[in-house]
Amino acid sequence: MSKRHSDMIRKFRDGELSRRQLGKYMASLGLVSVTLPLCRTAAAAEEPLFYTWSGYDAPDLFKPYVAKHGTMPRTAIMANQEEALQKMLAGYVVDVGHPSIDDMIKWHDSGLLQPIDTSRLKNWSSVFPELQNMAGVSFDGNVLMVPADLGNASILYRSDLYEGEESWNMLFDERYQGKISPWRQKYNVYAAATTLGLDMFNVPDDQLRGPILDLLRKQRDLTRFYWDDPTQAEQAMASGEIVLMHAWNSSYANLTKQGVPVKYAKPKEGVWTWVSGLVRIKGGTASENAVYDLIDDWISPETGQFLLDVYGLAHSNKDAYDLVSKDRLEGLALSDPASMLKESVFFRPLKPEDDLRYIKLWEDVQAGL
Repeated sequence: MSKRHSDMIRKFRDGELSRRQLGKYMASLGLVSVTLPLCRTAAAAEEPLFYTWSGYDAPDLFKPYVAKHGTMPRTAIMANQEEALQKMLAGYVVDVGHPSIDDMIKWHDSGLLQPIDTSRLKNWSSVFPELQNMAGVSFDGNVLMVPADLGNASILYRSDLYEGEESWNMLFDERYQGKISPWRQKYNVYAAATTLGLDMFNVPDDQLRGPILDLLRKQRDLTRFYWDDPTQAEQAMASGEIVLMHAWNSSYANLTKQGVPVKYAKPKEGVWTWVSGLVRIKGGTASENAVYDLIDDWISPETGQFLLDVYGLAHSNKDAYDLVSKDRLEGLALSDPASMLKESVFFRPLKPEDDLRYIKLWEDVQAGL
């Protein structure tokens, strides 16, 4: 690994770069995808094409695959899941995709996915059972997604400046007006629904456009700013400008390392856990053996170690945690991953029409309506 690349990884780990910025830097070094035509030639089909997120094509994420094949799989970067789905439906030839569990109904309904024979994955038995059995992994008795990377979403707060119980209501606490920084995403709808005691995955219209909208308007007035890049909120928390923020594990690790007195809340309603995974796409031209090797590589302990150590992300393979230092796991609030998963509220696939309702409500809140 070059010194420049090592420096970029260090900056990402230390919170100096966002994942988006890391992707841009890696692109400048030629470490991410090249522009590919919609149809691949036979020569280009020798290795699987992995359609993934920016930053997820670092060579260190493919060590078992490279050890076996002597080369990296091909990679292409998706801007977002909807664009990726539409591009594939239009004829873009892909072997392996990398959606989040939230979108699996939409990906399943597209007709693009092929069943995965888990008996061909030597690492499948080491995947946490909670992830193997979660909603969105299997449809009609067939495994369609192999869970790989994951992480928590909770409230990070200044332990010296906040008093009160740990709850998703923290993001709506009037006592901290001007000291709250939520993420600028529809997940605030989830937080409002949870605070009101509703099923955040199944909110009827009268509740969505009634008490949830009212609570999100209230939050808007309490908010110092909605963050787009977590480093923005981390810096504000370190200075005391904000007291509460919606955060991932990496923000907790970054601020703890800086000596900032923070706690990563365990809300009484449950910590949220997001999951992404690998899927087989119909029409791919790589050999099945190579495709299965790629999927198995991504759920290997070695790949999990890299995600935990460098990216601050959790991983589906329970054996990966044995390869990571106790201090690093504690810094990520992942010292007991089995218990974390048992206590988690997993994001699960929304029906496309429900997803649109949530997004439209959130857009209206952001527009000041």
